[in-house]
Amino acid sequence: MNILTLGAAAGGGAGSYTMIIFIIILFVGMYFISIRPQKKQQQKRQEMLKQMSKGDKVVTLGGIKGTIESIDRDSKEVVVDCDGIYLTFDLNFIRKATSADNVKESTTKNAPKKVEPAEEAKKQPADDSAKEAKSEATAEKPAEETKTDDTKSDSSDK
Repeated sequence: MNILTLGAAAGGGAGSYTMIIFIIILFVGMYFISIRPQKKQQQKRQEMLKQMSKGDKVVTLGGIKGTIESIDRDSKEVVVDCDGIYLTFDLNFIRKATSADNVKESTTKNAPKKVEPAEEAKKQPADDSAKEAKSEATAEKPAEETKTDDTKSDSSDK
């Protein structure tokens, strides 16, 4: 009987090592799935807050959009100009900040492109035919139908 109990104890010891290894793998997986990305996001946010300067466009956590008027890093406050209304926010209340240089670049990227005359000539006949169809539809309506009920009764009374 001693041999059976020794065999059971040896088998249980190997099972406990696998359980410890499984728990360690579980913690390592949790670190890479949740903790590490959160730390990276927090570092990126801190960099954004450090790089903010006067004139940058910002969006607050409440959704208020404006331009930075002044920043007081000692008291962690920022004054935002929202169409002439100056609001003071805690620095941590800034959700998104776009530097003034990026705003200028994005407006030039979204500027309408010049249409070449050949492309414009291709598009123009289709637009002209649509305009002609609309003008014909309005011209076909008799003048009596375009009058309102009040004007119809006034013209019949006379």
